[in-house]
Amino acid sequence: MILVTSSEKPLSTWGVARILHVTPVTVFNWIRAGKLEAYRLPGGHFRVARPDLQRFLLDSKIPITLDTPPPRRVLVVDDDPRVLEAFEAALTLKGCEVVLAPGGRAALRAMRKDRFDLIFLDLLLPDIGGAAVLKAIKRRDPEAVVVLVTGFPHHEEAIAALKFGPAMLLSKPVKLPDIESVLKIVFKE
Repeated sequence: MILVTSSEKPLSTWGVARILHVTPVTVFNWIRAGKLEAYRLPGGHFRVARPDLQRFLLDSKIPITLDTPPPRRVLVVDDDPRVLEAFEAALTLKGCEVVLAPGGRAALRAMRKDRFDLIFLDLLLPDIGGAAVLKAIKRRDPEAVVVLVTGFPHHEEAIAALKFGPAMLLSKPVKLPDIESVLKIVFKE
């Protein structure tokens, strides 16, 4: 009997194939040839422990890492605490690291301290207009991915912000499927 001591689940031949962008038959052939260590389940399927796959990658000089990527960093800018809480809950559920900014000035301070993979920006903020915040964000980081969020898509602030190149615009009230769609599009998941 083989005990897997790693806290991470072992991979199936399909899982290994997906990571290495090869067919499951190729993975099976590596196992059969003794190049990739694996164990057999009672049903006959193979499983590969992550340390064994890592060793195979090193031995075969395949430049792929199995390290988990750091969580996506997302900045949410909105003056409504309930909206901030809802975004934080939804994004945390999806494995994102979330920073909340209750206004434009707080968003710009956060941008000076950190880099974000995605920014949800409310357009109608009490301290600085969303268009000005977007302009400052894009000046600081032209590649920043900013999603405008507004309940008033035809407002002059929305029209002014569009010339600074947001990735997309979401209408309030934002729903969980809207956030999930944005994550899929932006992070190509």
